[in-house]
Amino acid sequence: MLHKFLTAAAVLLTAISLYAQKPVTAAVTDIEDDPANGLEMCRSLFNEYFLSELTTHAKVNMLDTASVQKALSGLKISRGQALTEKQIQELCAKLKSDALCLVKMSRGKNSSIDISVKIVDKSGKEIGQTTASMKGIGDTDSASDAIAGICTKYLWKIRGIDEAESQKVEAQSKEKPLPSTVTEI
Repeated sequence: MLHKFLTAAAVLLTAISLYAQKPVTAAVTDIEDDPANGLEMCRSLFNEYFLSELTTHAKVNMLDTASVQKALSGLKISRGQALTEKQIQELCAKLKSDALCLVKMSRGKNSSIDISVKIVDKSGKEIGQTTASMKGIGDTDSASDAIAGICTKYLWKIRGIDEAESQKVEAQSKEKPLPSTVTEI
């Protein structure tokens, strides 16, 4: 009986400590992506799906696209060029954000769409990077889900949430996405 009580208390305390942590605030932008690659619509759709995955399933505080675009234009950052450490610091300060998810897309083999997301903290230091490939626009949901799962772990590290704790929260809050073949009707 005592063992069950102690186990339940440990699980409860772990859950409380996870939710008591100050949440991570992040923003998604494709400012570094090549504007001439013809993937504007796909990029826009992916960004919204990606934001949704991080906000609803991963419980990361994400800034809306309009706020990010307004901050970028206010700082006069040019599209298609890599952000400098100083620009990242200025953008994060203006957005009051802990991190940025920098999205890039390109055409791969057999007309696939290759996605790369680099996560940088507010000091400009790269925390992590992940990639995925889509056969077509119908794979947007599954690709955004896969990338968001990996990015969440990097973003949570900013607040000191380790891999084991992140897996517990992820298992509790995550639903499996529909297979991409559903969208290929």
